[in-house]
This record gives sequence, structure tokens and C-alpha cells, in this order.
Amino acid sequence: MQCIFQRNWHSFVRMEDEQSLLSEVTYCGTDREVCARLIINPNTFIVKKAVWEVYRTPEEAGFRTLDIPGMVGIEAYFGSGGNLRKALQPLQDSFAGELFAEAVRAIIQAETFLLNERGFTPESYEQFWIDFYKDTCCFFSNLDRVSLGWYEYIGYCTRGGSLFNRMKSQILTLHDNSYFLSGHLNDSFHGIAIDLELEKDTRCVKNARGSLLRIPDPVCKEAEGFMRQLEGKTLAGLKKKEIAHLLGASNACVHMIDLVFDGQETLTLSEDFREGNK
Repeated sequence: MQCIFQRNWHSFVRMEDEQSLLSEVTYCGTDREVCARLIINPNTFIVKKAVWEVYRTPEEAGFRTLDIPGMVGIEAYFGSGGNLRKALQPLQDSFAGELFAEAVRAIIQAETFLLNERGFTPESYEQFWIDFYKDTCCFFSNLDRVSLGWYEYIGYCTRGGSLFNRMKSQILTLHDNSYFLSGHLNDSFHGIAIDLELEKDTRCVKNARGSLLRIPDPVCKEAEGFMRQLEGKTLAGLKKKEIAHLLGASNACVHMIDLVFDGQETLTLSEDFREGNK
């Protein structure tokens, strides 16, 4: 078995001072190394500064850093995607959009520990998420069966240092006529893995498994079984909505959906990278 491609993401959010929250996502893979950085007002989540750093791409090597003035003043929260895409258009780099979106998602996760700054109590924050996410995933579609509240699961509602950490990885290996794709996510609240075996020439999924290792409630484990519905499907070309439907729709795990979608991109990037290096 030969490893042929690797991808890694590290996201973190930390309070720099009373007026500034730092959210940073670094991507380091076989193909490139880049970083998205946001400085945010912790009370309003308004972007104060945005920076894109490039260290290595398939086309070039060498450090360059770019301020993104169009992102200043945008609220880094739910519904910001359109404004982010517009602000990033001058870069003409799809990776920038992905990483800044990941930085916003990290901020939303870190809000768990920004109750005073955001005007929540633990009870009102938990209710906000219940109302906002109702029937969107296995957890929020089965609230009558959930055994623990959010802060009961975490064990505390205040935190210093890094408010949120997330590591993701994708490893692609080749053995005979099969690709083996493993995706992993570990963050401050979850531990999740997926494993796919695909036929090399057709990208048809031969075997699919998911492992929910650290989750807010046992009800989330039920999402693992939907991974088998990928078997017999051609991963290449599947839209994210199609992946979500196969993985259980409102009873899916959104993080497993993301890992499978990342895996689809991993296959494409691996092929493009090897073609470019022939």
C-alpha cells in the first residue's frame, strides 16, 4: 500500500485581547501550504482585519501575504458566505474561499465560550442552537432522545487560551486497483473518522465506514450506518447535497458529510497534482 496524497487543516480561535478575537486556519498538504487569518470584534463578530498568506502552491514557492480590505466590516457568522465570496473575488483562488469559510465556522464554534461578549446565558445559548438547527442533523432531529445538554456534555462554559481547536486530515493511499481514503476530524467537541475504498478507475465506492468516536450524545452514533449508502456510488461528481442525502439528510452527521466531500476533493487534487508533476 502506497500513500500518494496528504491534506491537513488546523483551525484555532483565541482571544488576543478584550477587543480582538483571532481565528486562523492553516492548510498544509502535498499540493500547497496556505493560511487564512481573521481578526474579529468578539462582541459583534465584525471583521477588523483579514489576511491571506501563501507559502507554497503547485505553481510557485515563496512567501507572500495579502490584506483583504473587502472583508473588513463583514459579520463573520451564519449567512456571511455571499459577502465572503464577493470580498475574495480579486484573489481568484478557490482555496481562499474554503479556508476563510472554515475560519468563520471556527468562530461560530468558539461562541460556546463567548457568552458574556455575545449577550447569552448558557441556557439562552443552548436554546438558540436548538431553535436554529432543529431537524438539521441526527442530534437536532432527535432532541426528545438526547440525554445531555450542550454544557453538560462539555462540562464547563468558560474557557481561556484557545477557545476552539480543530484538526482535519485526509490520507489517500493506493493498493492494486483500489484507492483507500481516510478522513479524520478532531476538535474541541468532536472526534470523527471515515474510511472509503474506491475502485481506482471508476471512483466507485466499494466499502464505506464511519466512526463517531467523540460526540455530544449517543444518538449521534446512529449516523454511522448511513455511510453504507455510499457503496456502489461513484464519488467523483457527487454534489454536497447528494452526499448529504445519502448520509441520512436530517438524520446525518454534518461533519461526516464534510469529510466525505473533502475526500471527493482529495481525489481530484491528487490526480491534478500528479498530472502536473509528470
